[in-house]
Amino acid sequence: MKIAIATPILFDKTSPFNHLFKDILGGFLDAGYEIIRFVAVRDDAEDGFKYGYENIQYVKYKRKESGHSNIISRYVRDTLTNIREARDIKKSGADVLFEDVSYSSFWAVRAAKKKNMRVVAMLQDVWPDNAVQSGLIKANGLLYRYFEFWQKYVYKHADKIICISDDMKDFIASKGVEESKIEVIYNWGYGDEVVNIPWEENKFVKKYKLERDFFVVYAGNIGKMQNVELIVKAAIKMPETKFLIVGDGARRELIEQMAEGLKNVIILPLQPSELAEHIYSMAGVNIIPLVEGGPKTAMPSKTGVILSCGRPIIFCFGGESKFSEKVKHFCAGICVSATNEDELVAAIHNMNEQNGSQELFRNSFRRSQNIEKYVEVIKNE
Repeated sequence: MKIAIATPILFDKTSPFNHLFKDILGGFLDAGYEIIRFVAVRDDAEDGFKYGYENIQYVKYKRKESGHSNIISRYVRDTLTNIREARDIKKSGADVLFEDVSYSSFWAVRAAKKKNMRVVAMLQDVWPDNAVQSGLIKANGLLYRYFEFWQKYVYKHADKIICISDDMKDFIASKGVEESKIEVIYNWGYGDEVVNIPWEENKFVKKYKLERDFFVVYAGNIGKMQNVELIVKAAIKMPETKFLIVGDGARRELIEQMAEGLKNVIILPLQPSELAEHIYSMAGVNIIPLVEGGPKTAMPSKTGVILSCGRPIIFCFGGESKFSEKVKHFCAGICVSATNEDELVAAIHNMNEQNGSQELFRNSFRRSQNIEKYVEVIKNE
């Protein structure tokens, strides 16, 4: 079987999704599938997207980067790339299109269906609803309706849709998509085994010469969906507790301004992915925030990695969700409001060292079992 994999969004070597995509490609290769991958890059010398796999056929599309806040510029450049990819997809001779769904996926999906390919659409987030949650566009406005129209084409014509949470599945189904063709596969950690890194052996601790203490930790992208502002608001009310924010993104400057003068807040740059488990392992408690209603359109890819480390976790997702029910079932953390920092403060004060985060990891976030699910979706006739 030959799989065409289309990724029109510009390759980003710092993306937390890279380890997941590398594992997916490896799973397809191990299953004996032939792969042709269509990928957008900044320059012809870029090869980080290969993840070390040379036994894949690559077709590169050189393009410029667009600012994350400029939707129109991003859409135009991604669409132009996807149109070029669509032309080549029709010539690829592939049996299946595996599409990392973006706001311009219509072109690749239409090209695949014209050649009678099966289409497997992977949703890491739900566009354009996540843009509404981020405040980039208005709900039910002209831009929203335009993007939603083309996304529904992708949902309708995909043979299978992979969502990364049960809440996302319900949300997609509410748009009229048949539940029977939606599969839920949570993003995973770096392996199958739980992680236990003692403080004395922690590379991140050694790198920054941190003294052993209780740290409230957030590490990851600092963007509009991540709602890191909530953490700083909690830090203001907990001057005796140390907060550590590690990362970069569109709202880092805002976070730095909010934290200015706070002696209990340390802000560090984005770290290499190989230090992720070390960062989450040294935490007194890890915080995973999202904007209100976030679980229906997104699920932070770091969730599986954090769960594997076994440290206490507070999920600031807000409201009731299937994921919060799963967290409660496994006693894997505390779920609090996405808008009320007082709930976060109270949760930090009442944090219990005993938790079932690693049990939840084993149940839904193990690498091998979830890669196998991807392979099964691809080969399912």
